[in-house]
Amino acid sequence: MKTIIKLILIYYALQILASLAVTPFVMIYQYCTVGTFEPEAAQAIITGPSFALSFVFIAFYLWKKGYLDDLRLFLLPLPAKWLVGSLLAGGSLVLLEIYLAEWLDFPNWSESSLTSLQMNGLGLLSLVLLGPIMEEVFHRGIVTRLLLRKYHPWKAIAVSGLIFAIVHLNPAQFVPAFTSGMFYAWLYYRTRSLWPGIVLHVLNNGFAAFMMQAYPEIEENATLMDLMGQTGYVAALIGAAVIFIGSVWVLNRMLPAGASLINKKEEEA
Repeated sequence: MKTIIKLILIYYALQILASLAVTPFVMIYQYCTVGTFEPEAAQAIITGPSFALSFVFIAFYLWKKGYLDDLRLFLLPLPAKWLVGSLLAGGSLVLLEIYLAEWLDFPNWSESSLTSLQMNGLGLLSLVLLGPIMEEVFHRGIVTRLLLRKYHPWKAIAVSGLIFAIVHLNPAQFVPAFTSGMFYAWLYYRTRSLWPGIVLHVLNNGFAAFMMQAYPEIEENATLMDLMGQTGYVAALIGAAVIFIGSVWVLNRMLPAGASLINKKEEEA
């Protein structure tokens, strides 16, 4: 656990370093283009490049420390039926998470940052693609793998989900990140692959970005039920619950026993 805590602290430190590295260039750019420095406008510009640069820093650190040496083993192709089952379960889980998040109504501390990320192409790319890939590599490919070596699988999966929720530092994202984190960790444990989590994470972030772009009224305290209507919303929730339970049941029977895979690929490396 000490190694994981150290990695998370370094993860935050590199994000701060990236922001500090980008800020002077943004200030110079803004001064040259508009002749003054406007903090709010600068923040919107800084968020995307600093987010992208932080993942470059994190990837470089993980590579230098040897954490990515066997990454190729966890990116091997998977049977299509595994990915389809994962998509059905993960997609239905998103709707259930939205319901929980709206019902709990926790404060959203990251709303301005998420909005800023969508104001330029680099920020949107970081939110929808770079971020999910790096987070899956870090949280499932490294953190979850370390936990599985030390704890019983279900304890490792629960702790992995909890860590994933905490590192978001946003109450509004805690429950969705916790449930998604556990589900992605379970998929990683059973398939020993990062692909299911990466695909689901990209689609989840892409859906969130699309909803914020297509329905800006959501940011003004409108809920998904307001957009869909009560009848459609309830029907969608029931359908999502049925699909999620059914998909997980099928996946549980279809996927190999995770315990038998924990060291198999690592022994082959």
